Amino acid sequence: MKDKVLSPQPMKEQAQYPHIPGKGKNHPEALQLRRSYLDTLVKGINLNYDSQGLHLEQIQNNIENFVGTTEIPLGLVGPLLFQNQDQAEWVHTALATTEGALVASMNRGAKALSESGGFRSHILHQKMLRTPMFTFQSMHEALAFDQWIKRHFEVIRGIAQEQSNHAELLEIKSVVVGKIVHLKFIYSTHDAAGQNMTTACTWQACLYIDKQFPEETGFEIHNFVIDGNGASDKKVSFYSMQNGRGIHVIAEALITHEALSRTLRTTAEDMFRAFNHSMAISRFDGMIGYNINIANAIAGIFASTGQDLACIHESSIGILQLEPTDEGLYVSLSLPNLVVGTVGGGTHLPIASQTLELMSCKGPGSARRFAQLIAGFALSLELSTLAAIVSGQFVRAHQSLGRNKPKNWLLKADLNPDFFNSQFSLHHPVQSIEWLPNPFEENGILTELSRKATKKLIGLFPADLYLESGKKLELILKSKALGSELNQGLHFMASNIDAKLADELQAHQAKLEYANSHLKELRVYQALQKAGLGIMPKFYGAVENEEQEIYLLALERLNPDQLQIFNAENHPEAWTLELQHQVIRSIHQVHKAFAKIDLEEMELQNAEDFMEARTLFQAFIEVNRKDYQHLNLDPYFQKMQAFLHDFEEKGTKGKGRETLIHNDFNPRNIAIRNTDQACIYDWELAQKGLPQRDIFEFLAFSLEAGFKANRLLVLLDWHFDLVREINDKDYSRKDYLEDMALVAKSFLLQRVNFYLSGSTLVNYPFIESVFKSSFEMLAVVEREIRRLS
Repeated sequence: MKDKVLSPQPMKEQAQYPHIPGKGKNHPEALQLRRSYLDTLVKGINLNYDSQGLHLEQIQNNIENFVGTTEIPLGLVGPLLFQNQDQAEWVHTALATTEGALVASMNRGAKALSESGGFRSHILHQKMLRTPMFTFQSMHEALAFDQWIKRHFEVIRGIAQEQSNHAELLEIKSVVVGKIVHLKFIYSTHDAAGQNMTTACTWQACLYIDKQFPEETGFEIHNFVIDGNGASDKKVSFYSMQNGRGIHVIAEALITHEALSRTLRTTAEDMFRAFNHSMAISRFDGMIGYNINIANAIAGIFASTGQDLACIHESSIGILQLEPTDEGLYVSLSLPNLVVGTVGGGTHLPIASQTLELMSCKGPGSARRFAQLIAGFALSLELSTLAAIVSGQFVRAHQSLGRNKPKNWLLKADLNPDFFNSQFSLHHPVQSIEWLPNPFEENGILTELSRKATKKLIGLFPADLYLESGKKLELILKSKALGSELNQGLHFMASNIDAKLADELQAHQAKLEYANSHLKELRVYQALQKAGLGIMPKFYGAVENEEQEIYLLALERLNPDQLQIFNAENHPEAWTLELQHQVIRSIHQVHKAFAKIDLEEMELQNAEDFMEARTLFQAFIEVNRKDYQHLNLDPYFQKMQAFLHDFEEKGTKGKGRETLIHNDFNPRNIAIRNTDQACIYDWELAQKGLPQRDIFEFLAFSLEAGFKANRLLVLLDWHFDLVREINDKDYSRKDYLEDMALVAKSFLLQRVNFYLSGSTLVNYPFIESVFKSSFEMLAVVEREIRRLS
């Protein structure tokens, strides 16, 4: 089908997709960033989503026997590109839900829609029904009544409309069943949903009918009720679907092949095949309409905007339609019974009012726009969910989000002075504790991934401990998730990228450096302290409780005022040659101290074993090659493919001596004190491997783009002199450089591939620079090896 209305524009011609700060993260700092972002969306309105008490005067007509409120978490959905007539605009909503993965999924669908040029929508009509029932002595009288109503329609309409400024009586249809007549009063209620409004209007009309009909005809009305259940009020019916109740809105879009592949991880053919084949069972089961899960979107928006929640199920009748085209996939979603309003009901309550304001749908004149946006957001969820089902991501995502069997986990309330005094040796007893906000949580990639899999108390918790001696101890407590939970978080991330990648990650998790990360970091800090190395934050001890799954580290809280370099992963220009020398010298202390020590008790993996997960890294390459094809990086991915073949043929073991390596040795985990001393932390990915691995990663982050080869060689020669201290005398410079090339390839296959894939979901500003620098560094090393050969 060639669609003449919808023509997808190339992604490069679209407006830049807005970035929501702190997206996907739920710590206080990210929440504040999002609230600041909200303030920019609605000018002059203070969007305050804090828990608010409702005043009695606000809810007099909304509830009886008021005792309090309930809360449902609100998630920000958007931006979604809305083609509103001839004007394109970015729209947002707040979704009320407790279902993990729902907001993330809707945002993914919104991104795919927006990348393809956005969605359009159209309102067919808005109707609300009330169906009074009249009973007579005989069918003859019932038929006479039917004719009388038709002759008196204009009078009845005038009486009904006198009761409201919004209700417009469009027509009265009658259904005669023997001696019973059901009158379908069909209204347009404009910006109100209109159930109560139409009840009042119809009641006054019925009072007129009950008085006037007997007087004019001599026939008695035995009985009438305001509604004989013919309005399908808050019920699903074919009549409502075909004839209208609420707003009938249609949304459509044309999803490009690129958006389907890059964002939804599927194809037009696979989407249509699943959609088409599943139609049979929906017909067999007598399903009303056809959709995937629009009720999730509608329920979430209803709850956040003060709609009548009892109308969710009738409003969630939807007809999804898909059709492959040359350009991609045409999609439309029809919602024939969307019972919504922007005035009346609960729309005036604080949270509902603010969410409607966020959507530019507050007050009179907004109901049609409101319905159009609901249809667009529902279509976003339909696309993302169907794509996840088709590609196998659906179960993986839900398995990884919040499916825990709780134990007697540690609570924040447990971290009192008695706990510190019993678990840590702080020389002086703790009298009181002041917990502080964490300004550094934004950098905890692994922590954020772990939070996808557990609700335990994990992360960094800064505190000031006041001791009996009168001193204040500035400390940070690090509570670690299990390595298995970190792997679940990684699996969740992968499941939103590619189904095969997620499966491979799960199959090989025991061989990856993330396994046992909770134990490794405790063991490494203990070993570093025992070795007397001063290159880490002060270590006050650890708590390990397998039964309660407690793994805690108490560390010195680094003060930015006492640091000249901190969190500088995005600032290679800050790393002078002298500072690079200092970092290399510091990590060499660790390499030297542990080169001849049995590392068995430290729960470390061996870096050379990563090739046992060869198929995982093959999957990484395939995914990234597809995702980054627009950047002409295919030659680099071909080189990665060659690395895998080389490792398979020649093995991954180097010529030098292996030792304890940090294995995540980049400026995210390295600080420089004002005294020029390096401070190295976050050892949870430590492994047994060649010391060159740490040096290569550090330089990949700390060398500026376009670095001179001579500077790299100077640093490597300097490190070679250090490395000879832990190797045999015949360990040559060529041996050293060949080992450096070996770890460079391993770093590109493992860590850089991880960052490349994750950057489709998480913003890694440094990834492009690190990617290019790594290949440039490897090229310099290989040239030097050839020169020495």
